[in-house]
Amino acid sequence: MGNFDLNFNCKIMNTTYVFKGFCITVGGFIGWLVGEFEPIFPLGVVMILFVLYDAYSAYLLDKRVHKKYPDKVQRRKAKFNSFKFGKVIKKTIPERLALIILAYLAEKYVFLHVDWHLEYVCCATIIFEQLLSIAENMSSCNDTDSRFWKMLKKILIDKTEKHLEVELDEYKEDKEEEES
Repeated sequence: MGNFDLNFNCKIMNTTYVFKGFCITVGGFIGWLVGEFEPIFPLGVVMILFVLYDAYSAYLLDKRVHKKYPDKVQRRKAKFNSFKFGKVIKKTIPERLALIILAYLAEKYVFLHVDWHLEYVCCATIIFEQLLSIAENMSSCNDTDSRFWKMLKKILIDKTEKHLEVELDEYKEDKEEEES
């Protein structure tokens, strides 16, 4: 009986050592990741904030579209769409983070003697794209008389059509006929 207890205790001790070894290995890997990619954490945070604000500005555009064209919209009330937000979280953010990480690794290990800072260029490009999308969202379906928004409407794409899922040209022609 004493022999059985000793073997049982040895198995528990071996399991404990295996678990400890696993935790130490995972902790070491996480520590390496933090140390390796620490310089690009601020870039990732800024990029994530811009992507999230773009999603929020699209939600605000959806509310404006529902307010301006209540009879043309399929849904009765503008809602925060968890599917679209989930797509931002699951697809958009990881793709852009991977792009920044790959640019950082390419600069660190491939372009050793060139001072390009590819991760900053990549992050700036992503932020510019998000700013453009935010400006499109803010200028679409906007009734303000500001010259700034009117200029943006001429330059940028009107995203109202995407939210209505119809062509706005037919509404513009009706409006022009009413004015004449």
